[in-house]
Amino acid sequence: MDINESRQERVGRSILVLLAGLALTAAGLWAGRQLHIVWNIWPCTDGVVVRAAVEEIVVTPYAKGGLPVHHFIPKVEFRYTVDGKFYSTEAPSVYTADTYQAAAASVARLYAPGTHHPLRYNPRHPGEIEFGTIAFSSLAFAFLLLVAGVALAVAGSRMLIVEFAPRAQMAPAKEGAIPAAVLPFAQRAPAGPSTATLHCPACGALVPVTEDICPQCFKSLRAA
Repeated sequence: MDINESRQERVGRSILVLLAGLALTAAGLWAGRQLHIVWNIWPCTDGVVVRAAVEEIVVTPYAKGGLPVHHFIPKVEFRYTVDGKFYSTEAPSVYTADTYQAAAASVARLYAPGTHHPLRYNPRHPGEIEFGTIAFSSLAFAFLLLVAGVALAVAGSRMLIVEFAPRAQMAPAKEGAIPAAVLPFAQRAPAGPSTATLHCPACGALVPVTEDICPQCFKSLRAA
C-alpha cells in the first residue's frame, strides 16, 4: 500500500512538472509571437512629437528588507495619421535610465517637440503604438520563459517515462543446502580395510604381517 501511494505521488509530481513546463513554453511562445507581430507585422507611420516627459517607476524587490529600485522612463506623445484620421497617443519609450537627469537628457536630445519618428501601430487599434527599437528585456524575458518551459517539460516527461516504463522482475533467491562436491584425486587410496604391518627386527622396515621374510634385508621375520 505504501509503495502504491508513493508511486502515485511521484506520478502526480511528474504531471505537475510537465504541466508547468508546457505552460511556461506556451507563455514564452506567446510573448515571442507578440514581439514578432509588433516589430515585423504592424505597419509604420510617421509620428510628430507633441510633448515629452519623464515618468518615474519604483520597483520593490521581493526579498524582505530589499530597498526599492527607481527607474526613469521617457513618455512621449505623438500625433500621427492612419487612413486619413488623426491620432494623438502617449507611449513609454523602451529606453530606461537610472537617474532623472539621464532620462531628461534623452528626452531633450531625441524627443524635442516637432521632431519626427517612425511609429508602429496596431492596425486593429491604431491608438496602440510602439516606437524606438525592440526592448532587449522583453526579448530576453520571452527567451527565458521558453528555455525554462522546455527544460521543465522534458524533465516531467522523463519522470513519467521512468514511472510507467516496464521494469524487470527479479526472481527471489531460493534458500537451500548446496550439496558438497567430491573432487577426484589421482592418488586417492581405495576404500577398504587397512593392512596391519610390523617392523623388521633387523632393518626396521615396515613389513606386512603376512610376510615371513623382510623384502629389504631378506631376514626371517619369524623367531626360530
